[in-house]
Amino acid sequence: MVSPTDGRTYTFEPHFHKYYDLAVVGNQGQSSKNLPIIRYAEVLLIYAEAVNEVGGPTAAAYAAIDEVRERAHVPKLSDIAPSLSVSDFRDSVFQERRKELVYEYQRWFDLVRRGPDYYVATLKAAGKTLAAPRHIRFPTPQRELSLNPKLKQDPLWINN
Repeated sequence: MVSPTDGRTYTFEPHFHKYYDLAVVGNQGQSSKNLPIIRYAEVLLIYAEAVNEVGGPTAAAYAAIDEVRERAHVPKLSDIAPSLSVSDFRDSVFQERRKELVYEYQRWFDLVRRGPDYYVATLKAAGKTLAAPRHIRFPTPQRELSLNPKLKQDPLWINN
């Protein structure tokens, strides 16, 4: 792979092969490999989160997250933390999504859903010092602003 930062060529064997296409090493964006849009595990985690938000961590919510954890051969959440609060269960679902959906382009959406304060705090804790609340939205493209004078740029993106 040729590094876009320093131009040096690096040879390596990928350690993470999830959806990795050996035919286009160094340019995975050109892969013809089909990527799943949504998986059953994600449906189960969405369900667990929804049930928790409506009525707290019920047996059905635990069963959904436990099914994902069992397939991954990790202890059931109902066995290791059987009486979580709504907030703690929500955190457990997000943590499970982070692990289960790695490299499936879901993390940004999960962070944004939790709000700008959570988004910024999480990214800064991971060493991303430039994270800002405005990054939970995209700026309105200049082309659209030029085509429609009634559109206005999001205030967080003006002069930044």
